[in-house]
Amino acid sequence: MPTVAERFNFDKVESDGQNFLLDTVKLCKVNSVQELNYDIVSKTGTKGDLAAKFLQAMQLIERQHNLIINQRVHVSQNQCRMIELQDQVISLQERLLSAKEGLSKAKEVSEQFKSEIVNSFQKGVSSAVKKSFSDVVKSSGINNSAATISTESIKSVAKQIVLEEELGKNIMIFGLCEEDNENICTKVSEVLESLGEKPRVMACRIGKKLPSEIRPVKVSFSGSSIVQQILKKSSKLCGIEKFKRVFLAPDRTAEERAQHRELVLELKRRAEVEKDKKLFIREGKIHSLERQK
Repeated sequence: MPTVAERFNFDKVESDGQNFLLDTVKLCKVNSVQELNYDIVSKTGTKGDLAAKFLQAMQLIERQHNLIINQRVHVSQNQCRMIELQDQVISLQERLLSAKEGLSKAKEVSEQFKSEIVNSFQKGVSSAVKKSFSDVVKSSGINNSAATISTESIKSVAKQIVLEEELGKNIMIFGLCEEDNENICTKVSEVLESLGEKPRVMACRIGKKLPSEIRPVKVSFSGSSIVQQILKKSSKLCGIEKFKRVFLAPDRTAEERAQHRELVLELKRRAEVEKDKKLFIREGKIHSLERQK
């Protein structure tokens, strides 16, 4: 598709205008446009020459007029885009403010928690209870001083919450065939359309490309509700010939991926023993059903 510059031929309009001015000045035997006046023009050439110049001028003015209209359209489009960007900035500022408010509330809860612990100890908790509390704290790897619940700890929790919120807007697609120069968003859309969904997505392959492996695809959506909706329908892919080797999974943190790998290994071990049962993973646990005979 030609660009705006190519369609309206900016360079040629400019050069035609310059040539028109030079030819007119030369025809009227003056040195510049500023020297032209009615008497000089009326005495120059023939009526045919003037008529040709007039027609040439009208055509040039029309082309320049079209350029001006086109530029107005582009200015309007840019203004609309600027408004959209401003709205996005406002939305991000609101999210930042909300996150700050959440962090402030978390700090308040932390301070209250520290105060309650200190008060309990000051009122003379029994040594047995103190020892029990100390054992629990040591087993969790946390210093038993209430003061160690620091701002950094709260920030870490807040970061984890933000991370989980972002992961909740993603899914991972495994087994989707990989090709050179592929349009991955189009491939993902085909998978989702087979499930009756047509959301706007952003998608990319994850990991280093290897000739013997198919890299998973990370797909991002506008919200977490559509993710849950799609994951509920994902089992339908088994019945579609084109996608029977494709499966969907939620995006997970590194810790969750490690836990899921352990569950998969455990499921495989049990499957070797419990061959009369259908085993599957749901909500972080292995479930089983009796196979229909």
